[in-house]
Amino acid sequence: LVWESWVPLVRLAVQRWHSRDPQPLVAFLELWRPLVPPWIMQHVLEQLVLARLQAEVEVWDPLTDTTPIHTWLHPWLPPLGDRLDCVFPTIRNKLSSALSSWHPTDRSAKLILLPWQEVFSRGSMCAFLTKNIVPKLEQALATLPITPHNQDLTLWRAVMDWSDLLPPPQLAQMLSQSFFPRWLQVLAGWLNSTPNYEEVVGWYSGWKSSLPASALPLPGVADQLSQALHMMNRSVSGGGPLAGQPGALENVRYMTSREFQAGGVGAQAGQDTGNKNKFATVSEAVKTAAQIPQGFKDLIGRRCEERGIVFRPLPGRWREGKQLYLCGSRQVYLDRNVIFVMEGGSGVWVPTSLNSLLDRDA
Repeated sequence: LVWESWVPLVRLAVQRWHSRDPQPLVAFLELWRPLVPPWIMQHVLEQLVLARLQAEVEVWDPLTDTTPIHTWLHPWLPPLGDRLDCVFPTIRNKLSSALSSWHPTDRSAKLILLPWQEVFSRGSMCAFLTKNIVPKLEQALATLPITPHNQDLTLWRAVMDWSDLLPPPQLAQMLSQSFFPRWLQVLAGWLNSTPNYEEVVGWYSGWKSSLPASALPLPGVADQLSQALHMMNRSVSGGGPLAGQPGALENVRYMTSREFQAGGVGAQAGQDTGNKNKFATVSEAVKTAAQIPQGFKDLIGRRCEERGIVFRPLPGRWREGKQLYLCGSRQVYLDRNVIFVMEGGSGVWVPTSLNSLLDRDA
């Protein structure tokens, strides 16, 4: 009786239903759920509702549709559950195309993606951000003007606004590669021009306070801040360019001690830091900062060499047109500045951070 009399009426209602207004149909089906056999409700949800939603997603255009897609899809998450996953790849593909000309100063991209943070799987969201957002953020950081005076932070704030969506290790790696080398170079050049040490301390503190707290203790950030502190200490010590300024040595040393006691930076000034952060003079710091590898492949090779890990191309081996490399015992390939590694023998390639890759093969 239900199949012959109720289902046809529901089918007609679904066909006439305005998909951008999900609540009436969601409430109707929830009301009837205890009264109809489970297999009939499953048929309605999968063959009628889900099919209609799939058709609506196919014609959805993120550039012209004024109704955010999450407002009419997310109400179906409780009744449909994992069955709604079938439309997610289409949504990501359409968003990816819409982001082709996006610039980080446009906040609309984050407003669209934020509601999907807990809906897309962690791996899917990470891969999407890595492909569509991170390269634009890296480019913004690479072109960000860095100056000791009258710093414009508009672009910086636009990039840091993504810190709650990006995994902290990925954010730290992005900063380490695209921001800190130039930042340290500017600091080194400024120290060589004999500035007021108070201005230098304020500049360092201001930049550190603008970094997300979640990224501060990570190596890609903590090591760079430690390097800056070492440079500042050497500039006020011995024959350094700021050594003659009254109170410079005491105040910089005090700030450095306070920084290391608070945590979030690398080895304390005066301690052995191995092959990192050891500059005899400020001019040596400028030279070293300029020699930090800019190519991502060169960076991986340098880090592998430091850890004694083999990193070499696999002759004649390609993945999606990209050269395959052997990194330790694992096969990887690079897509722009993203490392993809094969998970065991599954044949599945997943994005990973440089630190995670190196830690696995250490």
